[in-house]
Amino acid sequence: MTSLKQKSPLILRLLWVAALLLSSGCAQLMTRSPSPPLARQQIAGIISSFEGQKRAVHTLVSSGSLTIESQGAQSDAEVLIVAGRDPSRVRIDVTHAWGRPLLQILVDGPRLDILSFSEKRRYRGRLGSPFLLKQIPFPFDSDLLWSLARAYPVLPPYHLAHSEKGDQITLTDSQGSDIQVIDLYPASNLPRRVRWCRQGTTISFSDFQDRGGLIYGGEISLSNAEDTTRLTLAIRKMVFNESVPEAIFLQEAPHGFEEVQL
Repeated sequence: MTSLKQKSPLILRLLWVAALLLSSGCAQLMTRSPSPPLARQQIAGIISSFEGQKRAVHTLVSSGSLTIESQGAQSDAEVLIVAGRDPSRVRIDVTHAWGRPLLQILVDGPRLDILSFSEKRRYRGRLGSPFLLKQIPFPFDSDLLWSLARAYPVLPPYHLAHSEKGDQITLTDSQGSDIQVIDLYPASNLPRRVRWCRQGTTISFSDFQDRGGLIYGGEISLSNAEDTTRLTLAIRKMVFNESVPEAIFLQEAPHGFEEVQL
């Protein structure tokens, strides 16, 4: 079985290879004026709103542009995302601006399947595997991946939700350790920034859109713990709860592709 080079994370390395064909613990908050912590009733209302948004969406199809920034370089591409909630499946197609395929990424439950057209390789593995965690700059799990696709944060299982400062909610486990920290926009209580503390990953949301009560961020930015790698997704079109053909989540490698086990 072919082994991967260890120079750079896998997904990032694949994106940079594709870009050549184009032509390029929780962090501390910025200092703000202090405000009182949210009351228990306010927290319950905000959490209920988040859960309602989660329950309301079963499938989605979105398209837009993807910008990758790392080590002082930047690359741009087009992206199409198709996702289903039950069962959990996400397909991400990354292409040139003129449509030539660069990457096809399929996540079906814990299974990961990547077609790299520039390398003519098919990478297969499982989310959360120790080897994959070394190769990808963002330690994806199903909730984080759905939050990115849905353009609205998904709350993980937690024991307690509390607020230590205004416009912020912290979710903790039964041992009192932080799982997720949610920073809110003051006027709307919409999510501004969500930090997955265990994964060391942050997603920022802005330019919110409302489609019949279904809310999503028109721009989503994903950064790693060191803030050395950033992916920004600008959504041009989002469609919720339309029927998605089963064939969308079936992926076959073209003839001649080398298979690499992650």
